[in-house]
Amino acid sequence: MPLLMTDGLCAVQPECPRRSVTPRPIPAPGRRAKCHESAANKRFLKRKASAWAGAWRIVFMIDTASSRAAAQDVTDRERSDAALKRTYDCDICVVGDDVAGLAIAIDLARRGREVILLTFTGARPLPLDGILSPGFAMPTAALVERVGQHDAQELLILSTQASERALAFAHKAGVAVGPRGRLSVARPHAAEALFREHELRQELAPDTTVLVGAQDLAALLGTSTFTAGLGVVPAERVSPATLKVALEAEVLAAGVRVIPVDGALAADLKGLRKYLTAARWRVRAFQVVITGPEAFARLGPKVAVLPRAPWVYGGFRLPAVEVPYAGMVEETGLTGLRYHFDAGRLTLAAATATRVMTRVGAARVLRRHAAELYPVGPSLSDEASGRMLPEPAGMPLVHEGERGVWYALAAAGDALSHGFLAGRLISGAIAEKDDRIALLQPFASTPLSGWAGRVARFAGYWHVRLAARLHMDKMASSLAPDPADVVPAPDLLPDEHVDDARALPPMPAPAVLAAPTALPRRGMAAATSASRHAARAALHAASGWASGLAARAAAEPARRRRARPEPDEEVPPQRPRGA
Repeated sequence: MPLLMTDGLCAVQPECPRRSVTPRPIPAPGRRAKCHESAANKRFLKRKASAWAGAWRIVFMIDTASSRAAAQDVTDRERSDAALKRTYDCDICVVGDDVAGLAIAIDLARRGREVILLTFTGARPLPLDGILSPGFAMPTAALVERVGQHDAQELLILSTQASERALAFAHKAGVAVGPRGRLSVARPHAAEALFREHELRQELAPDTTVLVGAQDLAALLGTSTFTAGLGVVPAERVSPATLKVALEAEVLAAGVRVIPVDGALAADLKGLRKYLTAARWRVRAFQVVITGPEAFARLGPKVAVLPRAPWVYGGFRLPAVEVPYAGMVEETGLTGLRYHFDAGRLTLAAATATRVMTRVGAARVLRRHAAELYPVGPSLSDEASGRMLPEPAGMPLVHEGERGVWYALAAAGDALSHGFLAGRLISGAIAEKDDRIALLQPFASTPLSGWAGRVARFAGYWHVRLAARLHMDKMASSLAPDPADVVPAPDLLPDEHVDDARALPPMPAPAVLAAPTALPRRGMAAATSASRHAARAALHAASGWASGLAARAAAEPARRRRARPEPDEEVPPQRPRGA
């Protein structure tokens, strides 16, 4: 039955409205004191709260003391580190002391900038790196396809100007220059590509290349392995170590602060001010230039990715081989080979599919390449070793990354020429706001690195070599005479004598071998008008191969006697015997 609550009363609600019930007054329950409101409980809770507060106060004091001690320790350590480290402020910091870094430091210091140069103790340069000549490893046709004809022409002109500037500096500094010449040679399968390269170079940069025929090439190099050659003008060999010493002296004379880097180097290149920190010092600069493989490798892939390729390097003593040409020789159309002769010593370097770790393996690879050119015999290879050389995909890596951070990296064979080119472009972009550095921006992307890069390089290496081998085998089979067309000579007994040669059956006419398609093109490229003879003679003299031919002709003891007289030569009548 529901209850009806009233004010201080409790009544029972009737079930039926007709039945009336008189409500009974029910006394309300008295209020009892709550347990937590009692005096004893209040005293207990007060003591408990004070105990907890004391415990928390003790814990807080312990934590505060330990944190204060740790903070004091960190502060003291920072103060000691700050006392040991010295901060250098400058406008531009050049990281790397290769040719590009030295040239950039000299140019910017002469323009009134405060420059700091960070130097490394890296591997010594190879003698094959000492060549000053224009051009790039990438074929001109591929260069035109990437950037267009006008930009390709401007890049070739800039490369020529950089080579001339480097030669002028070498002459001014007293660096020994020579021997002269640089030849790009090709085997029969790549001769056509070399002829197209010559025609395109003559169109974009006239009088910078000279085409050398097969006969002159064999006389120059002492080998018939190559069928076409392309001489580059101007081209001079210099010692990389001597040129670097001259550049370092010029750096000190220009007032550049030089700081050697011994240990680790950390870089923070974000923001307006860039920081380069070592163990005892740090450099704070507005602009940072990273040049050379040592700087790329030291800063790591997070800052700069270093594209590298495996090569082997060494030499052979070949005193019996006479080679009049002492310039640099580079093979095109295969995976990579360059060499030169110096006083009976063959120095060469060759690219490999994978890295060669031992000297025995490097000597074996070098012997295989050298045996294709000259009779090596039992001579031993000296200074054979495997090296990982920078290889930025045929073009120098010169560009601006983050704002105020510049990168410069050249291939191993063109480190000198491309170093001066990078110095001109980067110093002009910083000091003069010259935007010609954007011409090389399409080549700023680095190739694959890590395992993917190794697999891609391995596949590309063997693809090129197998394709060249198949092409050469196909050409050899097409040029070989058909055995069915060969008529054997008449059989004669040992004591048989023929009085009249007209009685013998006629010998068949020799089959004219089908000449490769490159021969007519070579003839057209070599044919010049009479007005160009003087210019070609000057180019030949500048390329260095004409002097090599003259030296070879002078070294011959006597001219060979001709087997038969020339058709236009008058022959005195011969009187018959007994007349």
